[in-house]
Amino acid sequence: MKKLLPTTLAILTFFFVSLCHCVTASAADISLVVSPPRLDISGKPGEVVQKTVKVTNNSTDKELILDAMVIDFIVNDDVGTPVKVTESASGRFLASPWFTLDSNEITIKPRETAQIVAIITIPRDALPGGHYAGIFFEPKTEKGARNTVSYTTTQVGSLFGITVAGDIKYDAIIKDFLANSYISEFGPIDFSAVIENQSDTHISPESSIIIKDMFGRTLDTLKLDTLNIFPFASRTISTKWNQIWGLGRYHATLNVVYGDSAVVSRNLYFWILPYRLIIATLVIFLVLVASIISIRRHLLHRSDTRDVEIDELKRKIAEMENEHR
Repeated sequence: MKKLLPTTLAILTFFFVSLCHCVTASAADISLVVSPPRLDISGKPGEVVQKTVKVTNNSTDKELILDAMVIDFIVNDDVGTPVKVTESASGRFLASPWFTLDSNEITIKPRETAQIVAIITIPRDALPGGHYAGIFFEPKTEKGARNTVSYTTTQVGSLFGITVAGDIKYDAIIKDFLANSYISEFGPIDFSAVIENQSDTHISPESSIIIKDMFGRTLDTLKLDTLNIFPFASRTISTKWNQIWGLGRYHATLNVVYGDSAVVSRNLYFWILPYRLIIATLVIFLVLVASIISIRRHLLHRSDTRDVEIDELKRKIAEMENEHR
């Protein structure tokens, strides 16, 4: 597991961005809205932080009882699918033991909102960098005789990213930087890049692609989406250069700025060669050249014929003059 964690630990940010997740009961659709979906917290070792998470029951006729729990997560794939792990498995990114909830169970009437207060106590010996856990809510069977509906075990929750101050190592690499084709007849050109975060905490890199032509002139600068990348996780970002027409070799440079203004770059070259247009233009050019040569030869031939006729007339005129003498 220690070998697995450095390459898989991450939290699926966009998994919590959706503010509405439906839990289906036997009689009606029940929907829970948790806000905020994600919280980023910065603190020092020994500091205590208090945060509130609100849960809204959007159903019209079902009172809900929810279990509240704090869970650590890792991610096993590039897509970001979260996997629940134990406290021991979460390693140096452990955060769940730092949480104290004011209640482990809440009851929410239809169309009402309840809240849970989380007290986060950062240990004095906490390692600098990122630590991650989430507060999740799971519907359970109502108590007593008020309701006997059995809910599914789907969980919704709020992600906490806690950055502990200290000597934090920031490091990231560009694992791949690709174009959809390195020789294209026309644009647009699609770019994709895989960025791996090897830092002690999550990063939100600012990325851009600078495109230059074969003469070194800057043609365009493309801004890429800003994504949260958790420690020892990779994310794929993509963009498109919407240039349609082009000719020759082009140079694309990906610049990724992260952490404390650190920069990592990678280059690639690609060609835009509209070969069918080039062939058609060449054929037209050759036809024009052949036509010009043919016309010129015809004109020269006519000129030569006229010279012969003129010489013949001159000769006849000279003969006539001699006869009159």
